[in-house]
Amino acid sequence: MSSLSISTAWDETKVILAREGKLLATVALALIVFPQTVFAVIGAPVGPDASGLSIVTYFVVIILGCAAQIALNRLAVGPAVTVGSAIATGFRRVGSVAIVGLFVAFGVIVVAVVFLLILGALHLITVPTPGQTPPASLILLLMVLIIPVFATFQLVFPVAAVETGNPLTMIRRAWVLAQHNHLRLTAFVAIIILGFALVVLATQVGLGSVIVIALGKPDPGSVSALAFGVLSGLIQAGFTVVTAIMIARIYTQLAGRHDAQVGVPSSGI
Repeated sequence: MSSLSISTAWDETKVILAREGKLLATVALALIVFPQTVFAVIGAPVGPDASGLSIVTYFVVIILGCAAQIALNRLAVGPAVTVGSAIATGFRRVGSVAIVGLFVAFGVIVVAVVFLLILGALHLITVPTPGQTPPASLILLLMVLIIPVFATFQLVFPVAAVETGNPLTMIRRAWVLAQHNHLRLTAFVAIIILGFALVVLATQVGLGSVIVIALGKPDPGSVSALAFGVLSGLIQAGFTVVTAIMIARIYTQLAGRHDAQVGVPSSGI
């Protein structure tokens, strides 16, 4: 497998964003911003009294977000296709990616539980009881387990976008691509997560406070909830577009697809 250069992937990402930003934004607006806005207006499924509509909307938003990421990866890897074709690929392959996500999540949960039981038995960590706030050491341990797995899982999206195979084949392919580059991928994903958290925090403290003061509390169905939905959708869309293109260009390096063009068609929906 080829060695990985994050700086090269970033340089190629900037070229794609500058050249095809409008087309990429079309995908993000349709599959991320609009669903997030609707979800915010309906309300999150929190608590035992969560409505069926909010639960269904929550899962629809997740599915559309995954389809968007696959479509963006398809556009960024090449060969050139139209936006409509890329979106169709996203919907066609999103089921396989969802199954991979379930497999990965189950594996992480099993490993995490085993680690907690072992460390708890050795009195190296305190396992919280239900309702108790987990200690910082436990949260750090879970992050150490989750982030490397999540970093490798990200390669499933470009694999789904441009390759064939069932979910197990996709997992194996992503693992093979990530070999010898797990640390760089983990560092990249950790930086993305930290950056996203900081942007969301700063936005909520700044613009979020302005929205609350001007429009009131963002209760479901309120104008304030609509404003929050648009704001959160735009933030998530921006990060999804950038990270999806980065992952796509990382994939082209690891897969040895040096002939993959940096760009997408200038027209065609």
